[in-house]
Amino acid sequence: MKKSIGTAVPLSALWSGKKKVKNGDLDTALVFLDWLHSTHQTIWQLLPLHETQLVPGSKKDHVPSPYKGYGVGLDPGYLSTSLKKEKASKQEILSFEEKQKEWLPNYALFCALRDYFGTDDWTQWDAGIRGRDKKAVKEWSNTLKKQIDAHVLKQWQLHHGFQRLRDKAYKYNIKLIGDLSFYIPLQSPLVWQFQNIFQISKNGKMKKVSGLPDGPRAHFGRQVWGHPLYNWKGAPLDDFFNLWKLRLDYTLQLFDTVRLDHAKGFFSYGSMHMTNPKLDTVEKGPSVSILKKILNYSRNIGLELYAEDSGDRIKNLRDLLQLLNIPGIRVLRFAYNEKRKKLSKRYADIFDYPPNTFAQTTTNDTETLLGYLNLLSNEEKKLLSKHCKVQFDANDTRLAIQLRDALLRSSAQNIIIPIQDWLITTDRINIPGTEKAVGDRNWQYRVSVSIENLPSISIRP
Repeated sequence: MKKSIGTAVPLSALWSGKKKVKNGDLDTALVFLDWLHSTHQTIWQLLPLHETQLVPGSKKDHVPSPYKGYGVGLDPGYLSTSLKKEKASKQEILSFEEKQKEWLPNYALFCALRDYFGTDDWTQWDAGIRGRDKKAVKEWSNTLKKQIDAHVLKQWQLHHGFQRLRDKAYKYNIKLIGDLSFYIPLQSPLVWQFQNIFQISKNGKMKKVSGLPDGPRAHFGRQVWGHPLYNWKGAPLDDFFNLWKLRLDYTLQLFDTVRLDHAKGFFSYGSMHMTNPKLDTVEKGPSVSILKKILNYSRNIGLELYAEDSGDRIKNLRDLLQLLNIPGIRVLRFAYNEKRKKLSKRYADIFDYPPNTFAQTTTNDTETLLGYLNLLSNEEKKLLSKHCKVQFDANDTRLAIQLRDALLRSSAQNIIIPIQDWLITTDRINIPGTEKAVGDRNWQYRVSVSIENLPSISIRP
């Protein structure tokens, strides 16, 4: 089986030296594919590409975290100047609306209502449309038709441009990997559409929200993410599946493969109090019943899927993945646990990684490989080097390169290197548990060089 090697970098982090605005768009993405091809890579892992919820109190500023995204639709921020000039015929729009009928009408109406009311917190909208009364939906659809049509056109332009990206990736034999977040924020068209399957009161309030409690095995400590929790016991499982089916059908249009984020949430999940950690609890999810259906459906429609299976309380998840031959992940960053002062066999034995796995040096949530080494003492680095079968080097930059190259030689058939670990920098994307509602410094990462100046790299699997 041929090994696939690629790069993880969010589109938003890329920039061109030929443009005034240092923000990735779909034209920038086309140029980045040229770099991947020239360096013989066959994978590009992107983070979610949806428009994110508005910053509280703002009518136009969106939060930076891609995991606070609407769940469907492409972010208008990726619309390049060339795509804004694209004109669609009436027939092209009709064809697009028919193909996207599962999500587009609800999405476009949501965005038009957001613009009208000045907030995407739909719990603050007028009562009728807040509760999706059929008469109210019809009346608002007629009232805001012009605005709805504008959002439909923008999505046509975005998807038209993304298809060019897919076509070029296919030509280069590069696989595009997406990311399917487990949770969806309250301020999204999907939660507004599927209100009955979330733990939300009639007035839109949430007693508990998503996150992870602190504990002896919590690598990042207590985290409060703030998404509404699924109401697993209060609605038929078919209703949950309908939401996931819609998301999988949509994702299939964009990506060849998708990573299922926080997959253990199907088995157990944190129920977090917004302010009082003593009221945090860990609850049981629906387990195999819904996840197996999701995994099988993904496979049936031709969407390859692998799951994030890191953390604690994951034996049942891993058993199911093994049963269905679904890949999990391995992350070299977790090879040596500096808090517990010992090696983790699962992550440290890189030459014993299962072939059917996705291996990474680091992730968007962790330090980079160089940043990781900066945390360790020389003795700890020597132990890690010995275990990974590389020559210890007191220079962290050279040692990081050795460890990265060792991962490339591992038995994993799919290897993804974050762009920072190709460039050997300490630039982080996110520090979990530190997110702020306003002025968040997470998810602001930009690659240290332009796409025109990305270096040639040596891949030695």
